Amino acid sequence: MYRFERPIIILSAPRSGSTLLFEVLSKSQSIWTIGGESHALIETIPSLNIAYRKFSSNALSEQDMNDNIREQLLQRFSDKVQNTQARRPDEDCSSTVRLLEKTPKNSLRVDFFNALFPDAIFIYLVRDPKENISSIMQAWRSNKFITYPSLPGWNRQNWSLLLPDRWQQLNDQPLQSIAAFQWQAANEAIINSLQQLDSSRWCMLTYEQLISNPAKTIKQLCEFTQTKFCESLVQLCREPLPYSRYTISTPKPEKWLENYHSIEQVWSKIASTLDKVNHHLSQHGHPIFEPQWQHLDVDNAIAPARVEATEQVKYDNVSRNSPCPCGSGKRFKQCHGALS
Repeated sequence: MYRFERPIIILSAPRSGSTLLFEVLSKSQSIWTIGGESHALIETIPSLNIAYRKFSSNALSEQDMNDNIREQLLQRFSDKVQNTQARRPDEDCSSTVRLLEKTPKNSLRVDFFNALFPDAIFIYLVRDPKENISSIMQAWRSNKFITYPSLPGWNRQNWSLLLPDRWQQLNDQPLQSIAAFQWQAANEAIINSLQQLDSSRWCMLTYEQLISNPAKTIKQLCEFTQTKFCESLVQLCREPLPYSRYTISTPKPEKWLENYHSIEQVWSKIASTLDKVNHHLSQHGHPIFEPQWQHLDVDNAIAPARVEATEQVKYDNVSRNSPCPCGSGKRFKQCHGALS
């Protein structure tokens, strides 16, 4: 079994850009991963499975860790570890392995991973909440991120993305409320846990920094993680970063305006969490997100965005006479269904 030294764990709300960050950092010659996300690796241990836990949430704490589970997880991570070329570490190598781990569920599992890897370091990635909540809404509508089909106690057919505690209160709530709740629950849990750790064990960055200045941002992360800003990372950061594997449609700075009116309805509900996020951004020397709602005349801006979205996104298993999942107000057959 390999020895893990200071594993690097990415924390974020769903749809914050964590997959892109993971894919970039995994190109480092100093870093190893398990080739993807750790859902099955963790949740096939019976006591950590959500069904065993009566579908309460994806949260795991230090109370869920014991010697037996620790040994199982260390062995499972060791069995899967590989580099970006899917090659295993040298079996005879006495050096330790720098593991990179990522899944949005980890936002609810910081204390659990701290118990598993007491020397772990954490990268907290945040995205402008307007864009983030809009992207969560888009993910739900796409039906490509279903995590729990026929979730017991859920009035809708399927549940997508992260399952926070008290999700049952979202029954019969509009999609924007569900998306805002997921964003808020993830960020609150991350902040509450990281505040208990020594500040030297975690750093913070924004999705906007990653996209606008990848070379500077990744170099700073390499300094934080004490890994080399190697030539493969240098070359990758010379050009605009490629889209991540989970990109639904072409990223656009104002794409969130498609959901402008919906997000406006929940903006005041996320204010306390946004204040905490902004406080920590300021503490780390980063620009903060605008806390005040921007009152815009978006009617003319939304229509072109929806036309382009219609050309980019495909929805499956939707009745042709049903309202289109994109939120355009048209029937499916007159919108995205016209392309099917």
